[in-house]
Amino acid sequence: MINTIKKAPGAYALGAFFMLWLWSQPALSYCPADAEAPRERAQVAHIIDGDTVRLQDGRRVRFLGVNAPEAGRDGGPDEPLAEAAYALLAERIPPGQSIGLVYDAEPKDRYGRVLAYVYDAKGRSVEAEMLRRGLAFHVAVPPNLAQADCLRAQQDIARQNKLGVWADDYWQPTPAARLRAGGYQLVQGRVTEVSQTRGAVWLELDGPVVLQVSRADSARFDAEDWEAWLGRELLVSGWVIDRSGSRAVRRGFKPWMMRLRSPHGVLEMAAPAAD
Repeated sequence: MINTIKKAPGAYALGAFFMLWLWSQPALSYCPADAEAPRERAQVAHIIDGDTVRLQDGRRVRFLGVNAPEAGRDGGPDEPLAEAAYALLAERIPPGQSIGLVYDAEPKDRYGRVLAYVYDAKGRSVEAEMLRRGLAFHVAVPPNLAQADCLRAQQDIARQNKLGVWADDYWQPTPAARLRAGGYQLVQGRVTEVSQTRGAVWLELDGPVVLQVSRADSARFDAEDWEAWLGRELLVSGWVIDRSGSRAVRRGFKPWMMRLRSPHGVLEMAAPAAD
């Protein structure tokens, strides 16, 4: 026999009221901004793609903490879910909408774009929602790390529930041994060699790719014993750089390199396999 729970009269209305109240609360921005963080309000003029908008005053804003699938360029196809990421922005922050911009340590990138966490008219974090739906990947690039832990948690929710990019075949990790292209990727491989120079720690994977952790970034990893990474299986995310025509490759180094800027770039780490 199946037991059912009978609700008292008015319980459904009360529950609906509670959910409506809960939805209106700032906590549902998921990643609320630090009260001391510099901020401003601005109006959207145009959505460029899933992580960039142009403001009415002409400035371009690159969203902090996320990398959305790319729209096709020069007649090329969109990456899977690029249209869905764009559609979410069109719904949350359409042209003419007033948005909140919250700044971190570095307010502009080398291209002159504004770097900011973006909040919609209801105070909800747009980046957090994108990550929770699996419509972007979390990226944590120093020194802009104020919301890195919170945004990583939103991505973990999408990963656990296999939403968006985490369910799409196109976005599945590339084994290090089969890496043949640059750009933003998830790469899976085993650390076969660890070396250190004055400027960086180098983690060679079982394929044509090496991970670089600069000395400036290495302190964030809390890993004094880098040799302990040897033999570990890693799943990492970031931009793969093609250096096939560089002097490094002519000297015998691997043609593909990914810079690990923070621990958030390591999505999984397994213990070395037993001999």
